[in-house]
Amino acid sequence: MEKSNIKSVVAESSKPNATELVRKNIENEIISGALLPGDSLNEAEIARRFNVSRTPAREALLQLAAQGMVAIIPRSGIYVARMSVRELLAMFEVLAELEGICAKLAARRMTEQERADLKQAHAAGAECLKNGDHNGYARLNADFHNVLYLGAHNPFLMDQILYIRRRTQAYRQNPFQAPWRVSKSVEEHRLILEAILQGDASAAYERAIEHISVGGKEFAEFVSAIPSNLLESHDKAYPNVMRSDD
Repeated sequence: MEKSNIKSVVAESSKPNATELVRKNIENEIISGALLPGDSLNEAEIARRFNVSRTPAREALLQLAAQGMVAIIPRSGIYVARMSVRELLAMFEVLAELEGICAKLAARRMTEQERADLKQAHAAGAECLKNGDHNGYARLNADFHNVLYLGAHNPFLMDQILYIRRRTQAYRQNPFQAPWRVSKSVEEHRLILEAILQGDASAAYERAIEHISVGGKEFAEFVSAIPSNLLESHDKAYPNVMRSDD
């Protein structure tokens, strides 16, 4: 094959796939809260919005449905998937265990640089608490966990954790508005960090599980803060979402 032809093939293969482009954008809108659980998704409208044919729009929605982020309801329509209280609890139980495994592996495998990065992420979060910057803490909380995931040196485990976090993100919007939540999170991060720096895999595992677990009164408070229209209804007909800003 001539060089010019090879270049054209490489250029063609590097172009963003239309289905992937639509899927990623819709997924990001769901994660960010621009699309809420129960919101209707119209295939033709999505095709127009992203300037693609209906085929990639349909394929993107099918992929999102396979991921559990979209619900296709026969004789009703396509919607951003809602979760039930039971499903949320089940996901948080799994997430807590996976985060515990991640912290355990990180205690064994983190490099000196990764340990320093984790210390820095924690220190930055503590500074946000000191300054009352709750919005800034949300970003630094994500930084702390991302350093932890990378430090476990297990890409498959990281993918599973990030999948659950994406699936539950719509229900965890603005989790650090209450000052006590930031204070509690910073202290729990300190305990995780301390165990990892000491190379105590068992303690790191336990502290990470305690950090993620939501049970009893705390889980009840978490659920009570979720607008009822975002939770799955028994009929699964997915009526139109009534947004709080409407």
